[in-house]
Amino acid sequence: MNKLSKIAQTLYTPLQELGCNDQEIEVYTTSLLLGPSPIQNIAAHLSIARPNIYKLIRSLEKKGLAQFSEKKKYARNFLVVSPSIVLEKLRSKELSLATGAKDLSLALPDILSLYRQGDMPAKVKVLEGSDQFLRIFWSILDEGQSPLRFLGSADEFIDFISWNEERKWIKERVRRNLFINVLLTPGEDAQTLRSNDTTEMRETRILSDISPFITGVLLFANKVTLWQPKAPSVILIEDEFIVQMFQNIFDHLWESSKK
Repeated sequence: MNKLSKIAQTLYTPLQELGCNDQEIEVYTTSLLLGPSPIQNIAAHLSIARPNIYKLIRSLEKKGLAQFSEKKKYARNFLVVSPSIVLEKLRSKELSLATGAKDLSLALPDILSLYRQGDMPAKVKVLEGSDQFLRIFWSILDEGQSPLRFLGSADEFIDFISWNEERKWIKERVRRNLFINVLLTPGEDAQTLRSNDTTEMRETRILSDISPFITGVLLFANKVTLWQPKAPSVILIEDEFIVQMFQNIFDHLWESSKK
């Protein structure tokens, strides 16, 4: 691999992230190697007509990646900005995107509450393995809106993810000010959770008149997750009508359990 190819390979993705197309990247990397040069030299080196080179240069100038020398017009050379400027611009963009992602994450529950599916088909995903299981578990905190709703076996669920993971999740949920209503089958872990309801932004009710089961259902945003900790696997359904059905079932059981 020659020197120009190595430079182009290193700079390709950063320049692409800054909005450059392939020809603009080629002009930038070639100019970087040649140094300040007349337009005709760059056009000859790349075998591109001068009018097209001018267009590419103007586009690079708008992106803040190139400029002409301050000499008189007839003697001006074209030069690109230092790669350090490319890095600076890339970092600035990444910072802006990170800030935007954080703002979107905070606003996402409210935005999702406005989302209407209409006649679009339901989205269903089956995710398998402990890594996927935990990834979905934590993602709930990004999209969820108070109150979250969980129906199922706390003992089986916590036996799989561990109390350490559960406590970290609870701590982060409380930090985000997300309340949760839980309907649990009888068990030792269910009673432990119930005893800490006041400090952990939770109301726990025990389903005493139902046969035990090991699975769980968690409702958040416009989604419902069906947890199977023995596999382990998660079925993630994104459908406002199916979610509404599960919410109605949950609300009925919630009121019944109060008695």
